[in-house]
Amino acid sequence: MSVDVSLATSADVSVQRRWAWMAQGYGLVVSAVLAYFLLGLVIQVSDSFGNLLAVQMPSLGELVGDQLSQHAYLRPLLWAQIKLVYEWSGGDYYAWFRGLHVAQVGVLIALCVRVMRPAAAMELALVPLSLAVLVGAHTFVPLLREAHPINSYLTVAIACVAAASLAFQARPRWYTDALAVVLFIGATLTVESGILVWVVCAAAYLLGARGLSRSAVAMMTLCLVAYVGIRMLVLDVGTPSLAERASGFGFRQLEPAELVARFEGRAWTFYLYNVLSSLATVLFSEPKGGVWRFVFEATTRNVHPWSLVSVLSSTAATALVAWFLWTRRARLRLWTFDEDDRIVGVFVAVLAANAVISFPYTKNVIMSPAGVFFSLAVFAAARHWFQRAAGTRLLATVVIFAVLTCGWSYRVAGNHYNLRRTAAEERAVWVTVDTWLDRQRIVLAGPEAHALRDALRADALRNHPTPYQLEFAWTRWFDIDW
Repeated sequence: MSVDVSLATSADVSVQRRWAWMAQGYGLVVSAVLAYFLLGLVIQVSDSFGNLLAVQMPSLGELVGDQLSQHAYLRPLLWAQIKLVYEWSGGDYYAWFRGLHVAQVGVLIALCVRVMRPAAAMELALVPLSLAVLVGAHTFVPLLREAHPINSYLTVAIACVAAASLAFQARPRWYTDALAVVLFIGATLTVESGILVWVVCAAAYLLGARGLSRSAVAMMTLCLVAYVGIRMLVLDVGTPSLAERASGFGFRQLEPAELVARFEGRAWTFYLYNVLSSLATVLFSEPKGGVWRFVFEATTRNVHPWSLVSVLSSTAATALVAWFLWTRRARLRLWTFDEDDRIVGVFVAVLAANAVISFPYTKNVIMSPAGVFFSLAVFAAARHWFQRAAGTRLLATVVIFAVLTCGWSYRVAGNHYNLRRTAAEERAVWVTVDTWLDRQRIVLAGPEAHALRDALRADALRNHPTPYQLEFAWTRWFDIDW
């Protein structure tokens, strides 16, 4: 009998692996399509060109050292990454930076599929929906459209999902513990939202996941305390002020001077607005960047299809996750959780923490880690729905999943379309790059800087010309800029 049980278990494991590999195959297709559109972009003038100029002359040690004396930001590993890729590229900047971007997107999608771990045909069928929520989200688009020239928030999103994958394993191992600690340190020193790696690991452990040991979580906690202490007390880095940058408020963007004039002396009201807006933008796709675009369009009776579909599809996804949490409330009282509970619970923790660290200003890309975990939470909630409710709630199933599949598919298509539009916009700026340099009061010092400008401009205008742009009447339905 034991032999029969062993054979049955082995067969079950083999079937589950087959579904998992099929899911990874679909993820690879999604990554390949995104890669095609990403390779249509070039290195941007704004941010990317200026940052490459900044890493040209200093040594790696000087760059890292300079970051330790910056105000409001502490990102030494981000600049180290840019410097290393710049040096390794040997002048082939497009291939290296765009290639790294494509690789990062592929890794993120593969890790998301790994966390889902579909083990049956029904679960495999939900993978496209979850990846559509991932790729179609407005918090994901900046991970593609912005580079700088290495997108630090994409790095953090990868680290967070990788940490979740480690935490959801069956048992801890010394090397996975070490990797989790390295992920936390690396992500945190890349950009401030890297502390979400700790949130992922701590939340997963509290919810009963034991892929990481208690020692690993304790070590990460000590590293977090050390980071905060050194940042605030030793380096006195501080946080961004009201005058740091523009931010959305109400129905428009406010410039730094306007923010100071309106909120000086009561900045906490602005920070509270930012936290609440950041929560809402993930759950309802409104506001975007702190600006209540859909509400404004509704009050002026000029609603753009993209705005309407974004709000409806996000609200449907949020309703599904809320239903899941409501049906699992008994488990919360008993503090006993299964895999789906942990995925959704980690999403809730990441959403809250991500919104809190976004208090200085609102920006879609800052909430990208929460957006990524939102897609995983939708997968878990949808899996639970089809296991428990689909048979008895046929009408609700048809309505909810029709809105989800149609709405998020529309958003995925629109995001691909907008990548093509971005490709044209980036090249247009390179045509007048010298005018841009004058406006930014940037002087190209030395032949190396001029050579970099000429190489990047040649890549944008001659070596990698603008890809084909769709020109049809219906494309205006996607014509919206985040």
